Amino acid sequence: MKRKAKRVVPNVHKSPRKSVKIAPRNDDGLGTSVPPSLATIEIYFDQKGMLEVAGDFYEEHELRAWKTSTGYPVKNWKVCAAEWIFNYRQDIKRKFRISPFYSESS
Repeated sequence: MKRKAKRVVPNVHKSPRKSVKIAPRNDDGLGTSVPPSLATIEIYFDQKGMLEVAGDFYEEHELRAWKTSTGYPVKNWKVCAAEWIFNYRQDIKRKFRISPFYSESS
C-alpha cells in the first residue's frame, strides 16, 4: 500500500486585526446571554411561579461572577435557574417533612 504524500501548507503570515469588535449584548431570553439582566431573570422566575427568589438567584451569581461551583463560566443561565428553582422547592419540602407539625397519616 502506497503512502499518500502530505500536503504542505505554506506559512502565510496574517497581520493581526487592528480593531476588535465587541458583540452587542444579546438579551434574547434564550439563556445564552450571560450575564442576563435582572428584568429577564424576573420574567423567567415569574413564569415558573418563583418570583420571590429571583433576586436571590441574581445576587448569588453576581457574587460568583457568573461561574459555576467548579469555576467554569456559566454558558446557559436558564439551566442554573432551573436547578436553583428545583433545589429551592426540594428544600421547602424537606423543611416541611422535618417539621413537628407534619404527619404521614393525613
